[in-house]
Amino acid sequence: MRAPREAGAADITPLNRLAVFAAGFFSLSQIPMMTLIVPLWAADIGAGPLWIGITVSLRAALAMFFSIQAGALMDRLGTARVCGALGVAAALLALAYPLWPSIAGLLLLQTVLGFLHVTCWIGAQAMIGTLAGGNPGTMGRFTFVTTLGTFLGPLLVGLVWEFLGPWGAFALVSGWSLAFALIATATPRAGGAASGAPVRPADLVPKWADYVAGFGLLRSPIVACFMVISSALAATYAMRHTFLSAYLDGIAFQGTEIGIIFGSMALSGGVAGLTVGYLSRYVRPHWLTIAATMLGALSFSTLPLFTGFWPLLVVSLATGICTGLAFPLVLSILTREISVGDQGLSAGLRSTTNRTASLTIPVIMGAVIAATDMAFGFFVMGAVVICIVAAPVPFLVRALRRANRS
Repeated sequence: MRAPREAGAADITPLNRLAVFAAGFFSLSQIPMMTLIVPLWAADIGAGPLWIGITVSLRAALAMFFSIQAGALMDRLGTARVCGALGVAAALLALAYPLWPSIAGLLLLQTVLGFLHVTCWIGAQAMIGTLAGGNPGTMGRFTFVTTLGTFLGPLLVGLVWEFLGPWGAFALVSGWSLAFALIATATPRAGGAASGAPVRPADLVPKWADYVAGFGLLRSPIVACFMVISSALAATYAMRHTFLSAYLDGIAFQGTEIGIIFGSMALSGGVAGLTVGYLSRYVRPHWLTIAATMLGALSFSTLPLFTGFWPLLVVSLATGICTGLAFPLVLSILTREISVGDQGLSAGLRSTTNRTASLTIPVIMGAVIAATDMAFGFFVMGAVVICIVAAPVPFLVRALRRANRS
């Protein structure tokens, strides 16, 4: 099977391509950067463990309800224009943390800024959807650059926190957001629609029609199947970020060893993404995605079977490779199934389902662990994710058969 060509490849300039890849680098990485420094800042201003947990979780609260609206707004007004405004707003709010050193300020800022960062990532996905036209190779390179940002961003902000303190760290995040804004606005063609229509206050009000249109995308069986698979993949990411460090700490691993395992998992996933264009020539992307997602959940669930550094590193690399293969393929398949004019809406819908899974699955896993033990929690939730991925497969088979006959 030959990989699909990029949509409108003749109109894609090197500047457009560079801009979209840079947008990926600076967008998603804002989230783990804040995840690293916000608990440190919360502890500095006297927040207890409960408040720290609440503040970290709040970044996803608005995204569950307004991601579809944000994506629809990008489709209507132009992804570049909306992302430019979001990036500037995020840059300003990041500087407000040290200016408002209180728990109330922290809660409010986390709620708003967390949504802005998620929406920047929605915009980057809409950009690559418009640029790549579902080409797996381009999606793989995009996710590699994005993963590189999620690796380097937290590393840099951690160093800045150590040597320059909170002001320096939040200033770096602010600069990161401003870089994203400048990239988005400097190359509007890379962001899909670029309507010159003025922005009215009514455009910013959530519209029921946008949510109907967003969930209406699920009428396509292939879109519905891969939204479910995307949610399962997000659940795997959320579980490993929530409980893997706790497991490693519980078996007396040092911080450096934990950092190596997490970093290797992320980088192996990014490198694996570079291979999806090649693999998609020989294995249909739909089945490759399902297999990679299941194997990622399976390898994650087996981690408690090991206690040595090297076995855990190998299993972690396997998890990273599998999820790293699945991530760009999900983007590629959904991009190909959805029209160019609905790329923002699609990214918003995917963000809504992913955030829902990211918030609910770790809570369920925590309850299972509390009732049993850590290992059993890993086993059970790995099985749950595999079942979630397997559930839509019969519907996908029928949908692909119909598509082949038509």
